[in-house]
Amino acid sequence: MRDISKFLKYPIVLFKIHYTLWEDIAREMIVSLAEQKPNLNLDIALALKSVICKDADFVIPECVQGISDSAHGPVTEQSFITVIGTTNSVSENQVVMCLLKQPFNFGNGAEEIRFVCLILSPLKHTKQTKSALEVARTYSTLLADDRLRRNLLNTHSPEEFAHEFELECSRIHIEHQKRMKNIAVSTGIPSQKSSQSSNLAANGKPKRKISFRPGQDMIKDIRNRAKHYLSDYIDDIKDGTSIQKIISTTLFLYFALLLPGVAFGVLHSNYTDGKIDSQDVVIAQALGGLLFSIFSGQHLVVLSTTIPVVIYTKIVYIISKNWAEDGSFFHTFYALTGLSNAFFLIIYALSGVSKIMAYCSRSTEEILEVFISVAFVVDSVKFITKEFDKYYCFSSSNLNDTAIEELAAGVNSDYACDPTKPILTVLLVFVTVYVGVQIFNFKNSPYLTAGKRLLVADYALVVAVAAGAFIGSYCFQSVTLTKFEVKPTKGTIPEFSELFRLVKFQSPPIMAVFAAIGLGFVVSLLFFMEGNISASIVNKPSNKLKKGPSFHYDMFVTGMINALLSIFCLPWVHGALPHSPLHVRALADIEEHIENGHVSENIVFVRETRLTTLFSHIMIGISAFLMIPYPVNIIPIPVLYGLFVFLAITALGELQIWERFVLIFTEQSLYPPFHYVRKVPQKIIHCFTLLQLLQLTALCLISFGGSVYRKMLFPFLIVALIPIREYILPKIISNRHLVALDGQH
Repeated sequence: MRDISKFLKYPIVLFKIHYTLWEDIAREMIVSLAEQKPNLNLDIALALKSVICKDADFVIPECVQGISDSAHGPVTEQSFITVIGTTNSVSENQVVMCLLKQPFNFGNGAEEIRFVCLILSPLKHTKQTKSALEVARTYSTLLADDRLRRNLLNTHSPEEFAHEFELECSRIHIEHQKRMKNIAVSTGIPSQKSSQSSNLAANGKPKRKISFRPGQDMIKDIRNRAKHYLSDYIDDIKDGTSIQKIISTTLFLYFALLLPGVAFGVLHSNYTDGKIDSQDVVIAQALGGLLFSIFSGQHLVVLSTTIPVVIYTKIVYIISKNWAEDGSFFHTFYALTGLSNAFFLIIYALSGVSKIMAYCSRSTEEILEVFISVAFVVDSVKFITKEFDKYYCFSSSNLNDTAIEELAAGVNSDYACDPTKPILTVLLVFVTVYVGVQIFNFKNSPYLTAGKRLLVADYALVVAVAAGAFIGSYCFQSVTLTKFEVKPTKGTIPEFSELFRLVKFQSPPIMAVFAAIGLGFVVSLLFFMEGNISASIVNKPSNKLKKGPSFHYDMFVTGMINALLSIFCLPWVHGALPHSPLHVRALADIEEHIENGHVSENIVFVRETRLTTLFSHIMIGISAFLMIPYPVNIIPIPVLYGLFVFLAITALGELQIWERFVLIFTEQSLYPPFHYVRKVPQKIIHCFTLLQLLQLTALCLISFGGSVYRKMLFPFLIVALIPIREYILPKIISNRHLVALDGQH
């Protein structure tokens, strides 16, 4: 800290200067040093010569950069550079810091520099004087801290910059002392990062020691998160950038949960003969999400109804008709199943079963993430196909046999020849996806500044839905598209008692009780796996969250929420993909790293705030009462399915399995510089990818084909992915290669 104290005594900071040449930047920094410290009698020409090599086109003779971990292995830190110069015109080390207004390209490996630290050092050193390299390492270590760089970027003056630098240096120093003290007195419990590097035995297999302590793990979660509860509300509303992020993320969650909820409501209504509809789904989303945002531990996880929940609701309805053909027993059977599900979730939480997720690797998580994306796309394709089957004809002779029979019987008057409807459906899905993806990828374009590009990209989903709704409801208002429906009693603003009506339990047969318990257990396995995998992805180390996970307590809260939803016959909710990781990403500050022309992203900081889920679910709750069915049904259903495809595409971009899938069709000489490319032979990479795709195919065959009863095997297949990865894959691929391909996040 002695070097830092000397700098902070007379700090020289150039604040947000804008130059396009390193020579100009260096001259400005050295001139500022000479002006602010006239007693140095600094020879500006000699000092410039020490940091500029004119024979090599103004490159830097000597510098220090940092190395950081990323999802693809070690990468060079490209946001800062420490430049070293030695000259006889100074008698002791001099430091000048500079914050550039825009990222500066210093050449290969330093394309996005925002911070420049200049160290001028004498040629000869005494015992009391550190060498230039030692001082450069000190400042580079400090600038390698993500939080320090983020806070310095948010300053507004040189004085504020110096003050923030002092505060952050003190924080880093204290954290370093605590870390060294813990190492000295440790009884063998490593830190998070050290545990990741040492969790492999000599043979490459993970070393895991799991002990179950009923109730203790949940209590530990509560204690760990309780001390951060107040800060979850107030910490991230102190600067304009964070407030903007909260607003954009709130709107993202609002549309990403409300509109799919409406679409899921359409499916629920079709599968349950209208006993659960869009309004019920939206109310369940609002109530469940609001309770989770207030009472949960890791509030960045997003609860939602998903396609598997819709499938299981259909199964519940079909089974319930065994005891009442008219479906009158559905509410009782649904409530019994939901309460059984909640009971098992609470048992999982109290017994600490979530610890078995230590065996769940990246590959298992990514298979499930890709499956959810595929499910979104498949559901959208099914909707488009159905529209073509119903309307794509030019005379009644072109109708299929089913449509002719239904028309003759007067069962369904929807079947009519109108080819403009399916064509417009395809157009609206395409427009929604295209506009959303283009705006989402705007952050990678060369236009505007980095901050403005991110601001535009944050509203991709909102703009995409608005564009699709405008085209479908205004430009083609003469074409009547499919609208979602609610119960006839909900045509106007409903009363509270109509929406929250307790299930009137009928006296259930004993077989119905056992069937509900068995089905509830199967559903609980699905909720357990998806909820824990969502939480695991949210809490992965590359997201750099500070407040810690809460697996056991959150499972308890999820169980209580689903118990409440069940007694009102509202759809169940659980930790959802891809909403949860997309929520974290929306709240993150991201740095880009460019290596050999390949752009990779590194999360610097995530705002761990409850406000986004709180505000978005309050808005969803208001919408359930005031905006369903009108004016939400102004948005055509094809736009909602376009939103499904948009969410699927944007979720794939961050997955390693997708990167490796693309490599199958890429020339080997053009492979990006991923760490596993350097460590694993090409055929092993492709073999591992194909094995993952084989497991994904099995999930899809179970979920998208066959009878509804076969789909009940889906949770068991997800659970089976863990032993497949743990015991079968090591017999096919060596542990050394598996560590490189499927190591920790």
